[in-house]
Amino acid sequence: MAAAKSVERLAQRLVTPAEPTPAGPLRLSWLDRYSTQMALIESLHVFKRSPDRDVNGAGPASTIERALAQALVQYYPLAGRLGFTDDGGLLQVDCGGDGSGVWFTEAAAACGLEDVEYLEHPMMIAKDELLPPTPAEEKDERRLVLLVQVTTFACGGFVVGFRFSHVVADGPGAA
Repeated sequence: MAAAKSVERLAQRLVTPAEPTPAGPLRLSWLDRYSTQMALIESLHVFKRSPDRDVNGAGPASTIERALAQALVQYYPLAGRLGFTDDGGLLQVDCGGDGSGVWFTEAAAACGLEDVEYLEHPMMIAKDELLPPTPAEEKDERRLVLLVQVTTFACGGFVVGFRFSHVVADGPGAA
């Protein structure tokens, strides 16, 4: 019998920078200051199990979560929220305020990546199951800068799903 091709979300938490970071507003480029640019871009990245990975070591989700907290020290605007300037209502990134952080979702799939053909088209798992959901605590998802979900598959491979603000990173800046 084939394994179920569905995803179970295990936990969702706010990851904050591992060290203190600057607080306050960051101006955006003239092109990104308009609310018409507020959109979350979706991206999925598939990773096969590494043959030299220690099976008794930390799993992909905990490793990526720790690395994200470290990365947010240097890339702290990714933990911010989009807001508007007092004069003129142009977009900016509000860094270091209440609720700052990146929403991180840990998930698991009972099947292997090979069972879903490494998510090649047509996808055998709905894209939305592999992308991080907007938490109920967030009143306006358009203010979020980055959300991350790591889905570990039974084979040891994993998928990292991102939803990130087009205002803050697009094209080469998102890579």
